[in-house]
Amino acid sequence: MPFASYSTGTVSVPANGTTVTGVGSIWSGVNARPGDMLQIGAVLSFISDVTDPTHLVIPPYAGTTVSAVAYTIYQTSPLRFVGGQAMTDVSSLVALLNGMGTIYAVPGAAPDPSIGSDGQYALKTNTGIWRLWLKTGGVWVDQGSPVGTNYRGAWNSATAYAANDVTTRLGSAYISKGTNTNAPPESSPTSWDVLAAKGDTGNTGATGATGTAATIAVNSVSTLPAGSSATVTNLGTSSAASFAFGIPQGPQGIQGTQGLQGVGLQPDASGTITQRATYDGQTTGYKFLETDVSPFRLYIKASNTTGDWAGPTFIGGNFPVGDLGHITDSIVQTFDFGHIV
Repeated sequence: MPFASYSTGTVSVPANGTTVTGVGSIWSGVNARPGDMLQIGAVLSFISDVTDPTHLVIPPYAGTTVSAVAYTIYQTSPLRFVGGQAMTDVSSLVALLNGMGTIYAVPGAAPDPSIGSDGQYALKTNTGIWRLWLKTGGVWVDQGSPVGTNYRGAWNSATAYAANDVTTRLGSAYISKGTNTNAPPESSPTSWDVLAAKGDTGNTGATGATGTAATIAVNSVSTLPAGSSATVTNLGTSSAASFAFGIPQGPQGIQGTQGLQGVGLQPDASGTITQRATYDGQTTGYKFLETDVSPFRLYIKASNTTGDWAGPTFIGGNFPVGDLGHITDSIVQTFDFGHIV
């Protein structure tokens, strides 16, 4: 019967070197052991030690330097056939089975209470969401899902969800039990589990400090062209507004009705200002019209006193009306009756 062998990967070793380096090799305690034989080409070497899965220790290599070449390990170590080593391997295996490294598969809804020891795990993988249990005090305790979640944002009726997808809706978070579409989480317990329920409404917060009272002022008012839109611009701030208004000019109004014909006023005399002295002795209310200026000027005797004239009042033209003097016994109405020729 031929010896079992192992030859995965390649090796490199310099001439007279004592360390063999492997690439792609797995020199574990099973594939390579001290006492096995290493063959590279025609050179056969004794394996003194296995440093790690990619390094072996041998006596000085008798061949020339080689790099990334094929090799064969003949599994002839006496350790493979000595009862003590075999018992060591069995003991290691038993320790592994009894330790935390053992995970029981759960085919049903929960682990069988009669199996397992404290500190061991049971895993259910035959449903949408995996479940993990830890045996504690002789009882399997649910540890939740060992698989990472996939956050999908707010729930959307058009989104296709898979197991372990997490979504939010109406203030709560949900985790999908399996594939589903258009199954609202809050009303679809066969498709979703509650991951985090919406919290209660919090207490009313303290009343804030009294703010500064807002003010409003008019900055300016301007006239805009007729037909344009009115504008309001805040030149201040939100708490101290200063508005600039733009008001469109309105259309021209219709012409008003013609006024009534005025009543004519006939002066008692007319002439130059020098000629007025001729009438200085007239009685109260005597009217003299100065006609050598434009507009004409009307003087009225304010009393019977000589030369006591009130006026002038301008008659015609666009000049302002002058002071009527100190008439006390009657009201004088001024009329524009034009030039006297």
